[in-house]
Amino acid sequence: MSQQKPQHRQPLLAASTSSRDNSSSGSNSRDNTPVNGYGSAGSVQEDRDTNTDVAHRHLSSSTETFFHIVCITAGTGILQLPYALRSGGWVGVLYIALAAVISVYSGKILIRCLYHKHGVRLKSYSEVAEAAFGPRGRAILRTLKDFNLLGVVGIYIVLAGISIDSLAVGSAVGHLGGRFWIAASSVAVWIAVVLAREVHDVFFLSIFGTLTTVAMVIIVVCLGITDSEFLHTRPPTKLIDFNMAPISLASICFSFGGNLNWPDLEGSMKSPKNWSTTLSLATGFVALIYLCVAIVGYGVYGDHVRSPIFLSLPSGLAVVAAKAMITAHVLLTCPILLTAVFIEAERDMSINSETLSSTREWLYRTGFRSLVMAAIAFFALFVSDFSKVVPVLGAIAASLVVFIIPVACYIRLFKDQLFFSIWEYAWCALIVCVGLGCLVVGTSQAIADL
Repeated sequence: MSQQKPQHRQPLLAASTSSRDNSSSGSNSRDNTPVNGYGSAGSVQEDRDTNTDVAHRHLSSSTETFFHIVCITAGTGILQLPYALRSGGWVGVLYIALAAVISVYSGKILIRCLYHKHGVRLKSYSEVAEAAFGPRGRAILRTLKDFNLLGVVGIYIVLAGISIDSLAVGSAVGHLGGRFWIAASSVAVWIAVVLAREVHDVFFLSIFGTLTTVAMVIIVVCLGITDSEFLHTRPPTKLIDFNMAPISLASICFSFGGNLNWPDLEGSMKSPKNWSTTLSLATGFVALIYLCVAIVGYGVYGDHVRSPIFLSLPSGLAVVAAKAMITAHVLLTCPILLTAVFIEAERDMSINSETLSSTREWLYRTGFRSLVMAAIAFFALFVSDFSKVVPVLGAIAASLVVFIIPVACYIRLFKDQLFFSIWEYAWCALIVCVGLGCLVVGTSQAIADL
């Protein structure tokens, strides 16, 4: 009797991106090697060509994807990082490193889940949830994802309008008021999402959004260091505050939330096998600028630092410029965030050149996106508690879709293909605990602000 050879199962954390040598089929050919090494590149390519209208798509380079990730991740949360260190102490520096590692890991396993079937790539985060937990899982994930992204865009538009209104005080347009600028911000975002058909088309927004963030960070760091020379006494700091540590960790982790857009970004890459490297580099860069702002802000102003950090900096033209840059970043990020909603919804509604003429496709796409933007603008303008209620539900949605659900889907889909050691289970459990902590802390804080 022949003895059956046992099937090899990879360790979860050791499962790495594998590649195959593909022959070049021309200067515009795309390297579609599956990121997890399962299935054939050819079958994945065939699936994408059949279902995503690849012939009419412009694919992104790794550099473009890098800028997309940085622009999406490094949002307004950067301004409250010094205050997060004030809450938890200098241990917050380690929280930033931990949150960055969790963000990279979560992003990698989410994309790996797209390729859990041999030779087939799932198209979205929602399909991953369906593969793991059935149609109900897809419905829940889709609701959480879309609400979180649309809510964030609405909040960003409100913040941009309020910021522009404050910057316009004393100028010829200072009398227009915050509601006017919220409406103007909505129109600006609407124009961008109508003109941009897919992720590649908003690349220039990602570049400018990243550059404005870097310029803002440079201004904040330089002003903080300069102001430290005029302080007669150094404000007190602390190593760790155990009572406030959960709040500090939660606020820092929320600053790294962005993986709702990762499936669409990876799906738009010319060489998706470079996803893991690109994500690691981009997240590392974000962590670096986060550390610069957090360390300088808390190191200079200590337990007297305020949130946002602008309130602690000396007033002047430089602070005005920094506020203008973060406002520009917020507006530039909105169209990129919305791509994750529009691409999946338009795919489900068959709004593409395969089923429609070019004119009807443009009309349907423009009409759908205009209706969504009109709804966002309506809530931002006329629902008085919009900016208070959305963070409550957003904290729940973000905690689940950023931390908990990717791990749950990964273990569910790969439990028969990978060997899970006790350490790997412990790491996944840590991520889930962090997600639950963010859910409790984020929700309670948002409710307290109502």
